[in-house]
Amino acid sequence: MDKDFRNEVVFDVRWSRLRKYQKDVLAMRHARLEEEVMRLSSQLGIAPSCVENATQLARRLVGRGYSPQALAAAALIIACRMLKMPRPISDFASYVDDIEKMKRTLRELVALVKTPPRLEYYLSVIVSRANVPPVVAKSAVELLQRNRKALQGRNPWAAAAAALWLNGVDMALLRRFASPSAIRNIALLLK
Repeated sequence: MDKDFRNEVVFDVRWSRLRKYQKDVLAMRHARLEEEVMRLSSQLGIAPSCVENATQLARRLVGRGYSPQALAAAALIIACRMLKMPRPISDFASYVDDIEKMKRTLRELVALVKTPPRLEYYLSVIVSRANVPPVVAKSAVELLQRNRKALQGRNPWAAAAAALWLNGVDMALLRRFASPSAIRNIALLLK
């Protein structure tokens, strides 16, 4: 909102028109993107379930300066991977003008889609490889759950090893998964 010299809000009718115009432009971009996804999928013979997922993924990046062609191709690649029907990038090479733009868009979409594994996953890997008793593993999981906020951004292997170390597992076993100094530093954060 704009304010005048008295710090009062200035309302102008043109703002509502501009908002309406922006919505129309976004709707046109979505429609063009859907057309591009449909065109690529029909040329490559991609399943309809992948097309629906690709459209939803591509909508996340509309308006960030990516070309519809590169965005549609990257979204189709990710959607096919997610549905366990991967297609190589080389399949899209003859249908996309600029491969580098598509690869940049693909990296951005992967970052949006990719969710890191939970801390319990890392703990379960260490427990299975080190033959840790289930009682110790359960208390380590509870310790990690209580301290989830304190562990954000930390090395997940070291966090899992620190939780096990605090529950009495020998440090020699844990050295294979994380450095002892990282385990000690993270152990200070855990309560």
